[in-house]
Amino acid sequence: MKKILLKFLTISIEDTSPEDMEHALRVATAVLLVEIARADFVVEAAEQARLRELLRSQFRLDDSELDELLEEAEADADRLVSIQHTTRLLNEHYDHNMKRRVVEMMWHLVYADGEKSHYEEHLIRQVADLLYLSQAEFIQARHRAEESAPNIAESAD
Repeated sequence: MKKILLKFLTISIEDTSPEDMEHALRVATAVLLVEIARADFVVEAAEQARLRELLRSQFRLDDSELDELLEEAEADADRLVSIQHTTRLLNEHYDHNMKRRVVEMMWHLVYADGEKSHYEEHLIRQVADLLYLSQAEFIQARHRAEESAPNIAESAD
């Protein structure tokens, strides 16, 4: 992903194919979801399953495409120093509704294991701020995810 991000940051958008742009946006979104799954330092099976479900649904991927996307996103997340490059790409190419959708997807992933840690909430708040979402939008996304999540508990990290 680093190569893809550097490519988008250093060349004009006219030089980028729509397929490359779509792939970069999918990877960037997946990286943020991988990061939120790892935020509480334990990736539960329920979180992994929900991550796959969210990406499959959002991007209409088959199993092999999903596996490739996750493999690339996990490798990029391992090398990630800052989420600012990732959110910059999303800011430049996603509309406001899609940015809200990304934050909502992050909340759905948080609640997949039935617990919300302060690490997860902090990371989502940071992403929402970098995507220029309001506090109200941040809270609305959380409430929409809470409504579909069973038995939510606060983690005592």
